[in-house]
Amino acid sequence: MSHVSNVPSLLDFLPLVPAQRPEAEALLSQFRSLSENQKGSTRGSVLAKIFPLVFGENAHVEESSTYEEHRTQPWSTNCWLTPKVITTPSATQEVAQILALVRFLGATFSIRGGGHLQNPGFTSNDGGVVISFSRFTQLDLSEDKTTVDVGLGLRWLEVYKGLEEHGLTVCGGRVPDVGVSGLLLGGGLSFQNSEHSLGCMNVVDYELVLADSTITHANASENPDLFWALKGGGSNFGIVTRIRMTTIPNRIWAEGRVYASAQNPDLIAALMTYHQLIEKDNKASLIWHTLNESTLLIFLYCAPVEKPAVFSPFYDLPFLMNAVPPACMTVYQMVQGVANILAKEPLCHDMRTTTTLPSQAVYLAAEKARLEQVAALSDLERADLTMVIQPMSSLSVKVAHERGGNPLGLQAANHQWFLVMADYANISDEERVRESVRKIVDAVEEAAKAEEGVYLPFKYSNYASRDQDPLASYGEDNLRKLKEIAARYDPEGVFQILQNGGWLLSTAGV
Repeated sequence: MSHVSNVPSLLDFLPLVPAQRPEAEALLSQFRSLSENQKGSTRGSVLAKIFPLVFGENAHVEESSTYEEHRTQPWSTNCWLTPKVITTPSATQEVAQILALVRFLGATFSIRGGGHLQNPGFTSNDGGVVISFSRFTQLDLSEDKTTVDVGLGLRWLEVYKGLEEHGLTVCGGRVPDVGVSGLLLGGGLSFQNSEHSLGCMNVVDYELVLADSTITHANASENPDLFWALKGGGSNFGIVTRIRMTTIPNRIWAEGRVYASAQNPDLIAALMTYHQLIEKDNKASLIWHTLNESTLLIFLYCAPVEKPAVFSPFYDLPFLMNAVPPACMTVYQMVQGVANILAKEPLCHDMRTTTTLPSQAVYLAAEKARLEQVAALSDLERADLTMVIQPMSSLSVKVAHERGGNPLGLQAANHQWFLVMADYANISDEERVRESVRKIVDAVEEAAKAEEGVYLPFKYSNYASRDQDPLASYGEDNLRKLKEIAARYDPEGVFQILQNGGWLLSTAGV
């Protein structure tokens, strides 16, 4: 890479004032002259000196007053690692400069958008550099209001709030504090899956910094192979710095109901009917959360229609209360309503996922295993197990194919994405909690494999546990294509070697 081929060219690329250059040159020249072993032992101290020198208040090191605030930003407390420096760039060019310096020093780095991934090491690291997008908070609507440039530091509730006054929304996340980039680079479940497909299929342009610090774009006409790969291929190709999405109308109907756990068998029977109905209605979205003691169902219809018929299997089942009262509203109002009932305290989290065709036997097996594991963890200070069922119609996959497709390898079939999420208080309980989560998913997969053709190999990367292999679940052809594209744009494997974690192609399928 030309920017880091030697110290003078790197210094010319970095945002240094003349008075800073001699000290920076001395640090970098001395580091370059060291043996590989010496570099390993001194790299941390060099990082702590050079980044504040070059990037000033946008570099937070362990001794600074702002470091701890940024270190503890990830959603899951088991992801609060101790990087040597956390950078908070404010412009794409600065991201390119940070990456050039990281590469010159051979430093481990992590990319952080909202920091909502629950796997330790995916959005932080120990002893390296974190590139945090917390200052990328722009939301720029086009003049004709058909597209919006979304900042990578925004959470989805902020995106919806910013578009509210314009009567618009986008196909984004359903959880208020999930970040923009992680959701979309993993595919992106949205409320509008059946009508508009996944969130990534509503991106029309990515701006990103490649491994050699070149700033480029990926869209239908410019780097179309990269455009395809970014729709579920994660952070293997570059650092995405801006995402342009199409806007859609914002009037919906929604309701959230809380049911007693004893109702779960009846709810499962209703769910099987609902699976059939969504093949003929592309505006329905149902999110199923079975908690320790109750089940929360969110019904959302992408049009202002009171009590849509598609949810009729559930209407006559007794429920305890409305978490979200039924009404015509906006996506922002809906997500704000969800925000009001979510836990706020910092906790450890774990997730695990699988995919199946609709099956009452599978759902009942999941419920049986869930009850067993809730009981198994009942002696812990806190261990909440949430079982999420996300029905997906074949329509969502067909829309994706019509829009150029993505790497996920999904069949155009009615199916469901299954998730178990654990929220727990003590990191010392991690092994027991993860084992319980694993047992529930294992029970689901065992039941699905017992029915011919019901089990599907796909694993949604944003729901996957650290020992799962979501990129390999896309299929051999798609995985090979992703690796070829990554090698084309990052021939030296910077994002495979220096990037600390995430779903890396170098480890997929191994």
